[in-house]
Amino acid sequence: MNREHVMNMLQNELDQAPDYLKDFVHHKLTQEFSPHTINEYLKNYRLFFNWALSEHILSDLSPDSLESLTAYKMNLYKSHLLSREKYGTPSDTYKGTLSKPTIKRHLTALKVLFHYLATSYDNAQERPYLSHNPMNGVENVKEQQTLQARADAIEEKLFLGKETHDYLAFIEEDYQHTLSPQALKFFKRDKERDVAINALILASGLRLSEVVNLNLEDVSFEKNRCYVTRKGNKKDSVRIASFGMDYLANYISVRTLRYPNTNETSALFITTYKGQSTRMSGNAIEKMVAKYSKAFRVEVSPHKLRHTLATNLFKSSKDLLLTSQQLGHSSAGQTTALYIHIDNDTTMDALNSL
Repeated sequence: MNREHVMNMLQNELDQAPDYLKDFVHHKLTQEFSPHTINEYLKNYRLFFNWALSEHILSDLSPDSLESLTAYKMNLYKSHLLSREKYGTPSDTYKGTLSKPTIKRHLTALKVLFHYLATSYDNAQERPYLSHNPMNGVENVKEQQTLQARADAIEEKLFLGKETHDYLAFIEEDYQHTLSPQALKFFKRDKERDVAINALILASGLRLSEVVNLNLEDVSFEKNRCYVTRKGNKKDSVRIASFGMDYLANYISVRTLRYPNTNETSALFITTYKGQSTRMSGNAIEKMVAKYSKAFRVEVSPHKLRHTLATNLFKSSKDLLLTSQQLGHSSAGQTTALYIHIDNDTTMDALNSL
């Protein structure tokens, strides 16, 4: 979603919010935090406040009520997150408990908020809202896997080597044979767009939000690049493998023919809603990728396609810094090091030579 849409969502979240949340958002915006990140924080806060009110941990959402929070009470919420079930939609079928990364994001968001409330003078009252930080005694969840275990767990969900191109060819040529006449009609309308999105992620490693926010003018066919805003509101120029540019060119050549009133939106990837062209949402892209990948071999997310690019790039270059830069990581740290463990052919060759 574009910045204007995210800012509208932020405003909707804040319309009925306490003053301290409004001050918090203002503070983070002046620090040039991404509006998307702030919006995700607010979603986490809403879940926490709903839980705290329903469990009578808080009597209301006033600063006086927040003063009653302690590390013990915040750890009760951590325990709730660790045991909370997640459900799929729309059938609400049981899908296990929340993942460790999801819980970590919840707790990190709360740490950011309560640190601000307990320390910052940047607010309307010009003094901290709270006298203490109840998150000081709350440890974040720890990943209880080695990098090799994580690598083994995701490798089966990567389309590595030749399979990258086999997957794209499957969408173009084979997927249509599984469809009803009505479904085939919509597939033919969206085929070039859908395969271009999959190819772009596999050729560049862009994050889902970066793909959603792309505009037509952000793509340079002369330089095989696109221009995006990374995490932390940092502008970046991202290289795209040539096969990805070919699929993008095919899509753009039919974009105005397939979708109405395309001149009314600058969005690169669009869909039709109530007879008008509008920017394709992240949720729509996730569902689209899941649909094709499940039919191909195994259901994956756009983030797994990003993992695929990173692993293929590291296998080819053996350069962790280059891979890190392509992904837009701030450093070649543990996250990027995961791809070394997926590319373990060198380790196996050494072991087999013993």
